[in-house]
Amino acid sequence: MVSVQNKIVRQWLKAAAAAIPMIAVMAAIFALSNQAGTESAETSSGVAEWIVGLLGMEVPPGMSASDVPIVCGLNIRKLAHVFLYMLLGGTSFLFVAMLPFRTSAFVRPAICAGGAAVISFLYACSDELHQSFVAGRDGKFADVGVDAIGFLTVSILILAVWYLVLLWKHRHSPNISPHAK
Repeated sequence: MVSVQNKIVRQWLKAAAAAIPMIAVMAAIFALSNQAGTESAETSSGVAEWIVGLLGMEVPPGMSASDVPIVCGLNIRKLAHVFLYMLLGGTSFLFVAMLPFRTSAFVRPAICAGGAAVISFLYACSDELHQSFVAGRDGKFADVGVDAIGFLTVSILILAVWYLVLLWKHRHSPNISPHAK
C-alpha cells in the first residue's frame, strides 16, 4: 500500500512541476497585457523594427513597423499572440499529460490536447477581459481567435507526433495494444 501511495504522490509532484512552466507563460502574458496602451505600442514597435530590419523588409510610409504584415497577413502584434499561445498550448499539454488519470494509451493524447485547448482558451478569454481594464487597451474577442491559432496548432502537432509514436510502437511490438492502460 505504501508503494501505491508513493506512486500517486510522485504523479502529483510531476504534475505540479509541469504546472510551473505553464504558470510562467501565463505570467508573461499577463505582464504584457498589463502594459498601458502607449507602453505596449512602444514595446511592439521596438520588436517590430528589429524583426522588419532582420527580414530586410521596408515599412511603407505612414505605417508603423508593428503594423507591417509578416506572415499570412498577421503583423508583429498578432504574431506575438500566436507565439505566446503556442507556448501556453505546449506547456498546458505537458501539464495535462502529467496529471494522474487512468485511460487507454490511445485516448490519453486526445484528452491532453482537449485539456490544453480548454486551459488555453479560458486563459485567452480571461486575458482579453483583463485588457479591457487596462488604460489604453481594448479586450477583443477576435484576439482569442488569433490566440487559438497558436494553441491549437501546437496541440495538433503534439497530438500527431504522439499518435505517430504510438503507431510506431504498435507496429514494432505487436503484442502491445494501443488500447492498453
